[in-house]
Amino acid sequence: MLKPAYDKVLVLALATPVLVLTVLLARTPSKGSGAPVSAQFWAERRGASRIEARLTHPEADRYRPRTSAGGCPVPPEPIPLRDLARLEEAGDLSGIAAAYALQGEWNQAAAFLERMPSSPDRDSDLAAAYLARGAHEQALRLLDGVLKARPKHPQAMWNRALVLQSMGLTMKAADTFEQVALMGEQGWSREAKANAREQRDETLERARRWKEAREATLALVDDPQAPLPLEAARRDPGIVRQVFYDAVRAAPTKERVLALLPLAQELDRGHGGSSLTDYVKRVSGRNFARRGALARDYASLVRGKLAQPDALLERVLASGEDDLFLGAAVHTRATRRMLSQVVERAKRQNDPWFNLYVEREEAIRETAEGQWWKAEQRFFSALQRCREGGLSARCVDLELRLGILYADLQRLTEGEQHTRNAWAWARQLREWDMEFTALEVLAAITRSRGDFASSRAYVEEWSARGRGNCVWPRENLAHTYYLDNRMDDARREVDANAACEKESLSLLFAVNLAELSRTRPKPGDEALLRRALTWASHSNPMPSDAVYARYVEGRFLLDSDRARGTALLKQTLAEAEALPRGDSLAREAWALSYSSLVTDAGKAGEFTQALELMATQLGTPVPQRCALAAAVHGERTVLVARGTQGQVVGHYEADRQGPFIRADTSRWVPERLRAVLRGCERVDVLAWPPVFGRTDLLPPEVPWSFRLGRTAQPRTTPAARRLVVSSVDAPALLQLPRLPQWLPSQEAEPVPLQVLSGSDATPARVLADMRDATEIEIHAHGIMDPSLSDASLVVLSPETSGRYALTADVVRQQKLTGAPMVFLAACSAGRAASTTTSHEPFSLPAAFIDAGARAVLASTVDIPDAAGRFFDGVRRRIREGAAPAVALRDERQRWLERDSRAGWTRHVILVESY
Repeated sequence: MLKPAYDKVLVLALATPVLVLTVLLARTPSKGSGAPVSAQFWAERRGASRIEARLTHPEADRYRPRTSAGGCPVPPEPIPLRDLARLEEAGDLSGIAAAYALQGEWNQAAAFLERMPSSPDRDSDLAAAYLARGAHEQALRLLDGVLKARPKHPQAMWNRALVLQSMGLTMKAADTFEQVALMGEQGWSREAKANAREQRDETLERARRWKEAREATLALVDDPQAPLPLEAARRDPGIVRQVFYDAVRAAPTKERVLALLPLAQELDRGHGGSSLTDYVKRVSGRNFARRGALARDYASLVRGKLAQPDALLERVLASGEDDLFLGAAVHTRATRRMLSQVVERAKRQNDPWFNLYVEREEAIRETAEGQWWKAEQRFFSALQRCREGGLSARCVDLELRLGILYADLQRLTEGEQHTRNAWAWARQLREWDMEFTALEVLAAITRSRGDFASSRAYVEEWSARGRGNCVWPRENLAHTYYLDNRMDDARREVDANAACEKESLSLLFAVNLAELSRTRPKPGDEALLRRALTWASHSNPMPSDAVYARYVEGRFLLDSDRARGTALLKQTLAEAEALPRGDSLAREAWALSYSSLVTDAGKAGEFTQALELMATQLGTPVPQRCALAAAVHGERTVLVARGTQGQVVGHYEADRQGPFIRADTSRWVPERLRAVLRGCERVDVLAWPPVFGRTDLLPPEVPWSFRLGRTAQPRTTPAARRLVVSSVDAPALLQLPRLPQWLPSQEAEPVPLQVLSGSDATPARVLADMRDATEIEIHAHGIMDPSLSDASLVVLSPETSGRYALTADVVRQQKLTGAPMVFLAACSAGRAASTTTSHEPFSLPAAFIDAGARAVLASTVDIPDAAGRFFDGVRRRIREGAAPAVALRDERQRWLERDSRAGWTRHVILVESY
């Protein structure tokens, strides 16, 4: 018979299942009291389980063969409450989590796992919960930590294989499953071996099909007896078409060209139109007494046997054989330096496939010229035409290039989305070569946003697929380890990179060597750096590449020959400033050169110089009192405080542990620097990413703000006007609650007031009406939407096109002539993009400052509905004459004193311009 307390629990269970466990766990007898759960309890859990992951609880990890359900999933039976109570009485949180996990109730399982202290077993189980949620990054990070501590942890190895499989990293998943199989566990080893075989076979079959199609078509270049790969053209038209052009160009006689006509017709049937058939017929009518010799040399070029490729390029350019010139430009990588001739001659071909290639190259040129918005539009237009034309393989390439563009612009979420789309498309089409490109881009993007575990996994998958390149994986692993502050691992990969035979060292190798030369120097490093930079100067002809190479050389020399290193970094600054601001590589070299000079000044104890450099970088006057400058470069930190009398005190740290992106900065500023700032009525903080955007650098009782840029002084004093955006009609698909209606103060408004609300509060209307406002106040939802922006965005009413987001990149392009004070009363509206390679402050507050605002307030965390009153209180204090930083501090202190739930006010960021 049940005890009365359990009777009450069962009654509650009928109405509120979520409450059941809360009631049970409120009964906390001493641990170990009560009988253990029965073997039948675990047998039932295992028998109904369909989960793939392994759990560490001994009863939950017994092997259970999984079979197809053969229909709709059947909800599991509720877990017996008596048994849950017994597990709780025994203090077995792992058992409770395992019971829920076996039933697929991962949120409940995670809730109990998160109450447990970290351990290899707990982290492996929690990783399984993250995997079930699709949170691969968190799962992989946990599992890598487990396997670093216990390399043969069977459940962690199994779960890591599942994570890799879910990410599409099938070869590494197969390798990991095979490691599990070698452990000889009953049942698990056999299934692991089967899983490994399935993952590897499916992947290698794609590779085999791609290679066979390519080689069969490539054989036509120099073997007149080679059979036409008609079946391959039907199955894999993308790779066959790509090589088909070379076969036509390399044909030395009319007869050899016409022999390719059936293959052209087959490809046209698959892709639509008659462009290839027309191409074959057009070439067959050329004068082969002249073209034949060029075609033979072209065949040698394709096979990599031509001694002087550039000479052939000049000959075909002068010959009038446009298709030979286009092919030679591609094979000699001369497309970009001869782009005008390529565009002109490609248009004469009237071939949509090659026209899309030219569009890609023109977009790349526009990006290099700093006109990324033109490149973006060109890519989108080309993609639309590509999809309409059915040229799927060419579309994959364009999607990849769009991902690369966004990655270069540090719009990492958009870049990752397009790259993943391209990767999925490439797998579907068996475009094996493009899968490698997608892996390369994904490795770079995940590294940039601090997901080092995923980045390493992408690199390892690239290697496991047998590309045969020694340099690329080594240099990328080295860079990832460096950013993760694992210097010994980074140096090991750099040395392995340098030992790669017959392969050139790249600019990324030089970057890694320059950074590691501070903490892990070795004899011969300078010679290796010169070798890498010499190769980079030949292979990267764009101006920004040369600027970046100069930065790397200066960074390397700074510690061994300070004068030369400083001169090179200053030269980098001048050259980068001469290039368009949209040139991301030049801008990164500019930012890193400043960072290097600042940290070098800190190392030398020249803290006033460090402060002046920071101010110059931020485009602000050098503060003469009450300021804090903060900079991070790799493992090095420089902090400079200037007190009320102009006194300067600095702090330099050369061995920070762990990546800064995950660092706690609440006690980061040493007490002796905080002491210098006491007595300041307010403090100006000068910082660049990754420090910019942190809200805990100084205590909440200190009035401080970030300083960024300089507000342009209008020729005439703008007429005061307050713009309020409120009562937004958020898109229904976001399922956001409607915010309370904004009501104007009953006090007389000292300035004209304009309110945009409801369907009027669209992005276009808000952007137009805020241009000459002197106060801007936005009451709306703020969200982090990875599909739209890496930084937070504000949700406005949708336009007819469906656009509803006010994002940092759009705001930055505006010109705010009223130099407004901006209040963003929206959740997380002040949150900055979190990346390891950001070379610009990228957030809504920074964007408003760039556009001309004089100050911006925003929260970096979620805020309650009452937050509008908080921002209104700050605004009133500013109108009464308080400095914005003081107004923010005073209003925050008032809220904290009266309400313990007002901790969110500590996370309101203030950014001001001079």
